[in-house]
Amino acid sequence: MSSIGAKSFFFFEGKNPPKQLTLSNPNYFQHANLRLPRKGITFLYGNRGPGNLIGAAVRHANDKGLGIGLVEVRVNVGEWSPDKARLEAFSRCHVLNLPARASKEVMDDVNKKWNTWLSLDGAPVEKFPRQPSLRMDLLDKLVEQEPYCELNAIVFDAMTIFGLARFVTVYNMDAIDYDSMVVMPRDLTKVSFTVPG
Repeated sequence: MSSIGAKSFFFFEGKNPPKQLTLSNPNYFQHANLRLPRKGITFLYGNRGPGNLIGAAVRHANDKGLGIGLVEVRVNVGEWSPDKARLEAFSRCHVLNLPARASKEVMDDVNKKWNTWLSLDGAPVEKFPRQPSLRMDLLDKLVEQEPYCELNAIVFDAMTIFGLARFVTVYNMDAIDYDSMVVMPRDLTKVSFTVPG
């Protein structure tokens, strides 16, 4: 089994982090109009987003006199494939990395579904996943469709107040490896996750 890494952060008052914390609805300095998915937990992903946003979170904590904690988790993605994702491969590799690791077939299929859902809301056509969207909540509809329902996680680009960042929404909570979770400072906080719903 292969896994991917995901990160989050939280703020707390005083010098000591809470003994327990439930992460649900993240605040990653996202664009005011960005709608994140609600049927999974969204984390920071890769190198392009977490470094800038975690740095911004540290500055925010310092400016506000808050403490900051960091959480790193591993997410089971099944059998890793070095190839770009194809629809028939989701039963083996349970992560879709948009747009970087998706085939033209997958991107075209996602775009067609995306624009159908946008049109039902009276919204204009978009080029997602080739270009970022503010309607990332539509991933919740995507994972209800075959074969996307076989995915544990979907990686995507989204706008923050600091620019474009990489996120991953984990839809299968059982895919999170709690035994490998690292919480800083010094693992003082027991962290759990709840889907925003």
